[in-house]
Amino acid sequence: MVPVPPSVESLVPPVAAPATGRRLRVMNVILSRGFAGSERAAVEACAALSQRHDVALVVRSDHRDGSGASLLDELEPGIQVFEVPPRWRTQHRLAEIIDQWRPDIIHTHLRRGTRYVARIKRTARHVSTLHLHLNGPHYLRTDALFCISEWQLATVPSSYHGKTYLVPNSLVSHPRLPPERTRQLRAELGAGDDDFLIGGVGRLVPRKGFDLLLQAFAQAQLPQARLVIVGDGSERGSLQRLAGDGVRFAGFRRDVKDLYQAFDLFVCPSRYEPFGRVIAEALDSGVPVIACESQGPRDIARRYPIDLVPIDDVAKMAAALRRHHAAGRRRIESDLSEFSLEQTAARMEQAYWAVLSAAAAATGSESGFAAAPRVMAAGANAPPARVLFSPVSGPGGAGELMRCLIIARELAQADPTADIRFLVNRHAVFRESVNFPIIDCDASPTRSTPQVLATIESFRPDVMVFDNSGRTSQLRAAKRVGARLVFSSRSPKLRWKAFRIKWMRLLDEHWIVFPTFVTGGLSRVERLKLRIMPHCGVRQFDTLLTPAEPEPRAAWLARQGLQPGAYVVFVPGGRGEATRVAEPAALFIAAAREFVAATGQRTVVLTGRKTIAEQGDARLTLLPRVEPDEVQYLLSEALLVVSNGGSTMIHVLAHGRPIIAIPLAGDQDRRIRRAVRLQIAATAARTPTAIAQTAATLLHDPVRRATMVRCTAELGIANGVGEAVAALLALARRRSG
Repeated sequence: MVPVPPSVESLVPPVAAPATGRRLRVMNVILSRGFAGSERAAVEACAALSQRHDVALVVRSDHRDGSGASLLDELEPGIQVFEVPPRWRTQHRLAEIIDQWRPDIIHTHLRRGTRYVARIKRTARHVSTLHLHLNGPHYLRTDALFCISEWQLATVPSSYHGKTYLVPNSLVSHPRLPPERTRQLRAELGAGDDDFLIGGVGRLVPRKGFDLLLQAFAQAQLPQARLVIVGDGSERGSLQRLAGDGVRFAGFRRDVKDLYQAFDLFVCPSRYEPFGRVIAEALDSGVPVIACESQGPRDIARRYPIDLVPIDDVAKMAAALRRHHAAGRRRIESDLSEFSLEQTAARMEQAYWAVLSAAAAATGSESGFAAAPRVMAAGANAPPARVLFSPVSGPGGAGELMRCLIIARELAQADPTADIRFLVNRHAVFRESVNFPIIDCDASPTRSTPQVLATIESFRPDVMVFDNSGRTSQLRAAKRVGARLVFSSRSPKLRWKAFRIKWMRLLDEHWIVFPTFVTGGLSRVERLKLRIMPHCGVRQFDTLLTPAEPEPRAAWLARQGLQPGAYVVFVPGGRGEATRVAEPAALFIAAAREFVAATGQRTVVLTGRKTIAEQGDARLTLLPRVEPDEVQYLLSEALLVVSNGGSTMIHVLAHGRPIIAIPLAGDQDRRIRRAVRLQIAATAARTPTAIAQTAATLLHDPVRRATMVRCTAELGIANGVGEAVAALLALARRRSG
């Protein structure tokens, strides 16, 4: 097995508990034929919601396709079904059904049903799932749009009056089959025990790209390989003529989820794929995946081990097939809980209540609709806050990105309705940790002005946070759409940038993130400028970090086999632009090994790497990338910490722990010298031996460690994340007002 780190709420922000109170009446409408991905999504939405609400489904009377497949074959019992004529008087009959059943919410799927419902006069609220894209103006007449993948969010125009939600397609996890059943399925598909079986699943239409897969399979010339394509469609004849030896067409199969487990490799060659349900199903079965780099697969690949190849590139697809064939049979494990039916139901239900509550507030009606119980920090009837974070990000340092992520997660806890999004460099380190919708930038946002401007115009944020990033044109664009602006600075250079008059005219708040002993407080010139332009407020935050709750912290440390106060942590951090060390993680791992050899002390190294090699010494634990709250769990209970001189150093001081700070980047020397003078830190040269020796000396000097803790306490370094969240919500209220 190849373990994959679990993805915790990767696609969407945390949701509040489902609403309690009266049952809703939810009518789903899908007027297509057959049974493919969109139909499965509609069926699973009905199943998920029927546990708590009254659910009906409207379909066309000729819902079966040429092969006899229909979504009704997969529908759970207890869901009322209505049929409408396929061609004549369809809208008239649909209006009669709506009037008869009297739904609270009408949830449409695909273009035809959405168009009809948008034309019908009704009191019910109308939401629609974008299974494909905005392929018609009727979508803009809905009260809410459910986007199934992140790329769709940016396509919703700023003129749209409704709400947008990220609600990925659900996935019902499939149980593992016994080996004899898998062997039987392989035999049915023409593959023996020694054959390498490649599978593809989908409708046989041009946009699914099976012609590409057939050409790549022929070009790859894989010994003892077989290719099976499962599905049916208009292109089957031409694809069969294109197929060579070793290819089998299995047609439409109801047991397709069993078949995934018979494959040794799954390929999704789609030229256009809004989400990629087949990819999620293949990952659920444990099979490795190759996919063309279309919209949905690119989003899923941010968190899961998918081998992406360019669209319509036969040579690179063939190379990927050879690579996986050479690796042989293997299975992967992925945590796909973010796509569970329970998560889907909770997000849909919360969105329904928000739409109904907004409608009731707009009309002043006493309709009996009670909003889902949640924290509404921006006021009971206020629309959800739209917050856009734009941190400096790249393949090196990650301090700004992680700081924004910490704030965003606390903001989502304070106001679960908030619509939070991130502008991030597509090559950024720790990018996969961002569990909010991401808008890709080709470089750091400061250097990606066209993409930033397009996002501002499309999303129209209430508040935009520039963390050490931004250009004047970006600030002006955000101001034009009515956003409140926050700039967060750390370095003196960027602090000076924010105190320029042209920026002070645009900013609502300037956050200086670092304690006064580092920043020196406001200068005379800065105070004078603030008196001239009092609308631009300045907040001084010592640090911003995730609060370490005692119970989850204790449970997490126990899972790692760590006793509070009985371990040492080495935290190299990322590689910033001004780094003096090519590989900080390698330096700190080497230093930790020498330290453990000299002292025998249990030690943990936060490597920041996606994967780590086997560890030979039980006293030394090398951890891959962990979540921000887990970093704080480690730091808060450490005996002492060895870190860089960036944000991590301030986090350690906020926890009141003894620290050895190593200047790994050019902007860290001065603050470390000040910390050493204040007796709150020690330092060492940038060599493994010097770091290990300094750490060993401090370990055996409890008096010095106690002095560090006492001097740190006297400085009163505090966590300002609560104040930051409150400030953002207050700014959002000012925009709403």
